[in-house]
Amino acid sequence: MLKFIKRERIYIWMVFFILIVSLFSFAYPHKKEQRDADKKSISGQTFKDMGITEQKVKLFFESGKPAAVFFKYSFFAGFLMLMAGVAINFIFLFNGKKMFPDKLREKKSVPWGIPDILRVSIIVMFSGYALGAIHFNMDINLRMILSTFFIDVIAGAAILYFILVKYRGKISSLGITSKDFYKNVLSGITAYVFILPILISVLILSMLFLDKIGYKAPPQPVFDMFFEEKRSNVILFLTIFVSVLGPVIEEIFFRGFLYSAVKKRFGILAGVLLSAALFSMLHANISGFLPIMILGVLMAFLYEVTGSLVASISVHILHNSIIVCFVFFIKELLK
Repeated sequence: MLKFIKRERIYIWMVFFILIVSLFSFAYPHKKEQRDADKKSISGQTFKDMGITEQKVKLFFESGKPAAVFFKYSFFAGFLMLMAGVAINFIFLFNGKKMFPDKLREKKSVPWGIPDILRVSIIVMFSGYALGAIHFNMDINLRMILSTFFIDVIAGAAILYFILVKYRGKISSLGITSKDFYKNVLSGITAYVFILPILISVLILSMLFLDKIGYKAPPQPVFDMFFEEKRSNVILFLTIFVSVLGPVIEEIFFRGFLYSAVKKRFGILAGVLLSAALFSMLHANISGFLPIMILGVLMAFLYEVTGSLVASISVHILHNSIIVCFVFFIKELLK
């Protein structure tokens, strides 16, 4: 026991710091943060609350503005993607096409395990709390963006440390490889087109059910930053981070690192479901929990089949880019 405590001493101190800061924050909430929380959030409102009507959307598309033309073609492309997804689903449903390969790709067991997942999680949480405890002379939007960015960088660095330094492994053991790159990108896009009608259907049903029981969706800070931020360079960085950098880091952690460890200990099914559930919980969105979990299952399946993160990263980037595009559309309507 003493040997274990000595070896894990740094992580115990990190957990102790996290608990102290959490208790302090709960007992003495920061006044400025409380004021920010009390502000009416745009992301927590319905289209009706925001004043977005069918007539307003119609007038926007008829305005002929460059943004209106862009979004008109974007929605048309999205509609084609949705119809293609419906068609693919019908082909699989009625033509008896196989959705799953007869045999999954064999992969070597990874050297890291669930304790390493916990260690990386502690490092990430500690970094987040440490950054939150430091006073930065900047507005809350920029502080939140930069803090999230640095936390993701720290998460990626911690994972690479365990793989490359502690276990003296190769980065390819995480699924980071250029082998069959374009084929895997195409596989990811095709899989996303296939799953899109299911995601939309589950999302609509979830929202109808939650509306029926009187549940009101909480604010989404990232979306509020898009709506509130005026500086073009900050918006550009936020767009790249949400659409590209975030998905890459999340796939390295949830599929390459976490899924592989859980699979080694409990098997493929447990690895797929647990990694997808934790991935969905991270987004803290009850109305989107099931769609995000379905997306997580798809990305774990793609990783298992291809042995590469390229396909799952392609799905993640495409999904987030579509959401960001829709947020910019709403922002244009609110001008």
